[in-house]
Amino acid sequence: MTASAKSVKAVKAPAAPAAVSVPADGGESLLLRRAAASYAFPALESVANQFARSLRDLVRALGAPTIQVERSGGEQLSFAEWSAASAPAIFWRYHAPPLKGPLLIAAARPLILQLVDIFYGGRGQLAAEREELTDAEDRFAARLGRDIGMQLAAAWRDKVAIEPELDCVTGDPAKLAAVRADDELFVQRFTLRGAPFEGRTIVCAYPVAALRGIAGDELLPDAASGGSGDPAWTGALDKALRGVRLPVRSVLARPEISLVKLLALEVGDIIPLSMPRHVPVTVAGRNFAFGSIGEANGNAAILIDHIEKGPDHD
Repeated sequence: MTASAKSVKAVKAPAAPAAVSVPADGGESLLLRRAAASYAFPALESVANQFARSLRDLVRALGAPTIQVERSGGEQLSFAEWSAASAPAIFWRYHAPPLKGPLLIAAARPLILQLVDIFYGGRGQLAAEREELTDAEDRFAARLGRDIGMQLAAAWRDKVAIEPELDCVTGDPAKLAAVRADDELFVQRFTLRGAPFEGRTIVCAYPVAALRGIAGDELLPDAASGGSGDPAWTGALDKALRGVRLPVRSVLARPEISLVKLLALEVGDIIPLSMPRHVPVTVAGRNFAFGSIGEANGNAAILIDHIEKGPDHD
């Protein structure tokens, strides 16, 4: 779970830092620019402290009353480095306006198995390592992710009113499609201390670009070009847009027959269909994905095999 020293970019201040910008009111800033490509995140220290206490209380409430949570200093990693260092893990992705990007959490997969065991009356013993979760473990992971999102919102409350909304739970970091491999993340680690979770970690990762997007305009003039609307209004608009319903369609077959045969069709005639292995899925008339035809719960269904990438690979 620990990244190699070569891959970690320290976020401690250099020996002779460049002058930093300070808010006019003297308050604590979310982000300070040290140099052209160097940033610090002073306000995230108190966010991490509050989140560590919330995680401790959450794990204790699940059935481990003596657990402590120890947090480490922040570090910057690329998404590829972070996901490789975290695996094998359960990943949670949150849409968290007004952050201009996803908020990511990773927890060691064995930790989830132990928590489930304790939740159902066990002692948190790990019988055997396995890749697939049971249905009960999947439901528990989703519930835990929602609880963690509430704790994150509380930890951020006196800084920025974020509303983390869980939109993905997966064991495969490749499915966290909102982040590119070379995107920089600001990472905070929280280590559980005490049996049976000694040394297990939960990691919180913020895309640096998302943090820069909500920093003060006076600190980041280049970010000001994107507009400086009311974050509450922007968040409400974004939330409303996410509830818009779009038509999803898939064409299972496109038979072609001659005009002569078409005119000769009568009731009871049969038009043969050739079912392709993969069918397109469109959203509002635009290509969205390709899938395989199958069945789920007694209904015809399409399994998404591939999601199309846009011009920006988003």
